[in-house]
Amino acid sequence: MTDPIQSIDSSRMSHPVAAFPGGDYQKSKIQPELALALELTNKLQSTLELESLIELFVNTISKTIPHDAASYQTSIGEFLLSFGQQARHQVSYNLKVLEQDLGRVGFSRKTRFTQTETEQLENLLAILLYPLRNALLYREAIQSSFVDALTGVKNRAAYESNLSREIEISRRRSSELSLIVFDIDHFKRVNDRFGHTVGDLVLKNVAQAVEASIRCSDALYRIGGEEFVVVLNGTDRSGAQLLAERIRKNIESLVFTSPRALNVTLSLGVATLVKEDSARKLFERADAALYRAKGTGRNQVIVSE
Repeated sequence: MTDPIQSIDSSRMSHPVAAFPGGDYQKSKIQPELALALELTNKLQSTLELESLIELFVNTISKTIPHDAASYQTSIGEFLLSFGQQARHQVSYNLKVLEQDLGRVGFSRKTRFTQTETEQLENLLAILLYPLRNALLYREAIQSSFVDALTGVKNRAAYESNLSREIEISRRRSSELSLIVFDIDHFKRVNDRFGHTVGDLVLKNVAQAVEASIRCSDALYRIGGEEFVVVLNGTDRSGAQLLAERIRKNIESLVFTSPRALNVTLSLGVATLVKEDSARKLFERADAALYRAKGTGRNQVIVSE
């Protein structure tokens, strides 16, 4: 059962302890709440990484307000972070600072949240607002320098910055992580025959078609020339293979009409994170599978063992 979505905004509090009634630190009734508020405030000041911030918040409040699952989504839905297994009873909140929409956070569990728990949760969420705004601004600034100017997808710098972190998160949560490395078959021929303007158009359209084929929690990177990488969170070997095959078919069906009908195909290599993998090793395994695909006929998916 989902309660109506509530809003938490910056008018709720101006100081970490202001949301809690009274100011006497000696009152044992409110002392635990004040201690939690101060602990939470200190922890949230320790990072500007959005994922780490949400995880810190969820973990810090979990003993005081038990829940089976938690989730966070930005205001435009382009980032989704979830923990645990969704349960029947849910509470959700839209978060705002000075009318700036910071996204939505939700919690769920098997038993209904009491009024006391929801009131305390709302007070704690108010502490999250400004650190969350700062993390979103930081993320926006970083992302603007991590975008490929031609295709609009993430660039090689973003890939190199993010992959090690994704591996760390995957291992910490004991979740799957897979990589798809692909490039456009015979792309040099496209440039030589039709010119770089058409080549650029092909790159843009391929990138758009691949982005339309993946989930919002996955990430597409152009790492150089006609070579791309897709990082798949929570995706095992078979799931990555299925997605790679869907991408291959979607690109094969594209028709470029300038200056005349033109089709392109992809060769794709897939690898799934194993215990001994570093970021470099994981990429090398996927890249080796890509080159096997190219060397044995192209327009196909090869999965690393």
